[in-house]
Amino acid sequence: MAYNNYFPQTYTNPSYAYGGGAVPAQTWTTPAPTTNSLSGINWVQGESGARSVFVPAGQKALLMDSETNVFYVKSSDVSGMPLPLRIFEYKEVDKVATDEVNGRPQSEYVTHEELERAIAELKPQPKEEKKNEFLI
Repeated sequence: MAYNNYFPQTYTNPSYAYGGGAVPAQTWTTPAPTTNSLSGINWVQGESGARSVFVPAGQKALLMDSETNVFYVKSSDVSGMPLPLRIFEYKEVDKVATDEVNGRPQSEYVTHEELERAIAELKPQPKEEKKNEFLI
């Protein structure tokens, strides 16, 4: 028995192709697994917060404490075993300290005593003449 189809399938929208305007079934996609990205600055609250951060195997993480002037470096070995937490303290560096760090003198001026002492060190010392004494 042949059925005559009086309405040919010329529709381009697939939702109308079957069922006369029915909404197609939703296709579910599985979400991509989220990776624990520890790049950039990661803020923690205290040492206990730093110890609770997961670090993937063979990686390091910089953790800044939001409560004190401390930062932490947490790392794990290639098997995923966490290494001891390293704790660092930081403080503001003023201009005088930066001059000392860079090896420049704190002041560009010298006193008269320092200048005279430097000149005295640079002057050639008079040579003592030695007498040639030969024993005959």
